[in-house]
Amino acid sequence: MNDGDFIRINFEMYVGEDRKLVSTNSEQLAKDNGIYDENTRYKETVLIVGSDVLFKEVNESLKQAEVGKEYEVSISAENAYGLRDPKNIKVHTVREFQRQKIDPVPGQEVSIGGRRGKVISVTPGRVLVDYNHQWAGKPVLYKYTVLGVVEKPEEKLRALIDYNYNVDSSEFAVEYSNNVFTVTVPEKVKFDVAWLEAKFRLISDVRKYLPDNDVKVVELYKKEEKPAQEKPSEAGQGTEATSAGEKKEEAKVEPENSE
Repeated sequence: MNDGDFIRINFEMYVGEDRKLVSTNSEQLAKDNGIYDENTRYKETVLIVGSDVLFKEVNESLKQAEVGKEYEVSISAENAYGLRDPKNIKVHTVREFQRQKIDPVPGQEVSIGGRRGKVISVTPGRVLVDYNHQWAGKPVLYKYTVLGVVEKPEEKLRALIDYNYNVDSSEFAVEYSNNVFTVTVPEKVKFDVAWLEAKFRLISDVRKYLPDNDVKVVELYKKEEKPAQEKPSEAGQGTEATSAGEKKEEAKVEPENSE
């Protein structure tokens, strides 16, 4: 495998000395280990060899990997998610949480000042938050099997959509012609705030990993359809006319003289 190759893999990631499974693209394995998430897409994963989002040790292993073989890569805590740093544990006032309408409880994941952390303890007026990565200080074992290399440009683009956005790329229409990707956005995505950020990340990744191509994003917003006004039926008009005629005739009838 070479830097820049898009490859399809199955993977498992374990952390800690007890090798606890924390991530996989196998639905059955996730269920068997009690980490199944109904919001996760369990399917073949596409990685880009040499990508800076991968551990250095995994990248080095991928370059030597062969299709169909299973590999194991051990990564020290220092080179994985880093060692735990006491400086990343901060004390906040309860008012900071109240301003964000958050009722802090131990174990809760929060975002304060743009940093994500976990609440450790809550005491009168004070909240202790740990900003260390949840797997900091733990070694990582990464297992993977290469299933093949992605060749078609459309599949590469879909892989980048999957990486940057939480809606399956199969929901998008993707076409490729004359070095131009045309991505048609599905209706349910157009008004999603998360898509606005994902779109710019997607374009940035195309420029980085598929640099010889342009991207055209199609978002069609149709005019609002106004409900058609119902016209009075001919039968209704006739009935009204008859009623009016009858009223006029009644008005012409003179009362009989009583003798």
